[in-house]
Amino acid sequence: MTNFRLATLVAALLLPFLGCAQARPQAGIQVSHLVDSIEHSLKTHYVFPDKARLISRRLKSQAKKNAYASLAQDPEKLAVLLQEDIYKAHHDPHMAVEYNPDFARRRQKSAQQSGEEIRQFANWVRENNFMFKKVELLPGNIGYFPFNVFVEQVKEAKPIIASALGFLANSRALIIDLRENSGGEPEMVSQLESYFFKEKTRMNSIVQRANQDTTFYYADPAKTDGITLSMPIYILTSNKTFSAAEDFSYAMQQANRATIVGEVTGGGAHPTMPFSVGQGFVVHIPFARSLNPITNTDWEGTGVLPDVKVEAAQALIKAQELILRERQATAKTAKDKQKMEYLINTLYVNRDLGTLPLDQFDQLAGTYGPLVIYREGNKLLCTFSGNKTELAHISKNLFVLDENAQIEFVKDSKGLYSMARLFIQNGEIFEELRK
Repeated sequence: MTNFRLATLVAALLLPFLGCAQARPQAGIQVSHLVDSIEHSLKTHYVFPDKARLISRRLKSQAKKNAYASLAQDPEKLAVLLQEDIYKAHHDPHMAVEYNPDFARRRQKSAQQSGEEIRQFANWVRENNFMFKKVELLPGNIGYFPFNVFVEQVKEAKPIIASALGFLANSRALIIDLRENSGGEPEMVSQLESYFFKEKTRMNSIVQRANQDTTFYYADPAKTDGITLSMPIYILTSNKTFSAAEDFSYAMQQANRATIVGEVTGGGAHPTMPFSVGQGFVVHIPFARSLNPITNTDWEGTGVLPDVKVEAAQALIKAQELILRERQATAKTAKDKQKMEYLINTLYVNRDLGTLPLDQFDQLAGTYGPLVIYREGNKLLCTFSGNKTELAHISKNLFVLDENAQIEFVKDSKGLYSMARLFIQNGEIFEELRK
């Protein structure tokens, strides 16, 4: 949507100037005219008309009490007081008042420069493969698809997306990693959603206040050139997941098409633009909002709430565990269940054996069938048929033996380690008594 790109571009271009010292007006600020102008802008653009009326009543009431009169010669302090009163009527962290008399001139200059900047940015996006860096097949046939921006070049990026999802089409489940995704374009959100639905499905609407224009966004399999993925979807989030990334996460969650794993997202559903209200003042106003067809609301201020809440750094491992646990619960044989347990254990390998007490290593040392376990410094080693491997800790008395096996040391009734149980990657289990 062009307005979203414009809002982002304007904000980026004006950011260096916000907070700069401004020349003070020769004559005092005409407060009543300023309040009327703010009221008009809010009435025209603010996404919540009822809240706009509350704010306007508050500002007019304060103006009638001459609450702003003493600051007519100090516009910076006046802007601060106006914003404080706006927040007392309705606290919207996206809304801000500033004194910026050069705003109109700088906006015009920025608009003249924006064409070349947009072209440069588009070239940069292409050179970075439209921000799609990799796909990966994780153990257990789990697809992994991380990316950090929903770019606007949908048509150009489609072959890349199709190749990535085609590679992952036979995975048993798919993890989409949006933990570092700061947002982007709703058209790309709609495009990606389309690969996960068999029928055209309404996912979101974006409503603009000024003209009541509503844009509807659908997941539409007609846009995917025949690629439809039906496997379970897991989306990873963090508190940095924002805007369009929240749009995708929220819509997929509400449509029961994805499980969200991670942290509550940033909570940005309302695009904001600066509007001049005269006499050098600018008000930043949320001018549009998202509207989910299922909830009839959005994630503004609250963020997208994860189905499974976990620290972002642990979200990938947790999602893999959830997938494997689900498969384990539906496995038909004990051997298949053990395969899943093997993969789950692998997720939690601790390569630093130095965190374990060395006397525990000495208790484990011994010969278990053909396996000889011994300590060498702070390492726990195993020799078998002339091969030597270092054990890596998983949990309690469970260790990684090699790339194909895990070993658990089992205590007898006297509290001594008298047996080793071997778990093989294919689901088989063997037991070896200590000699």
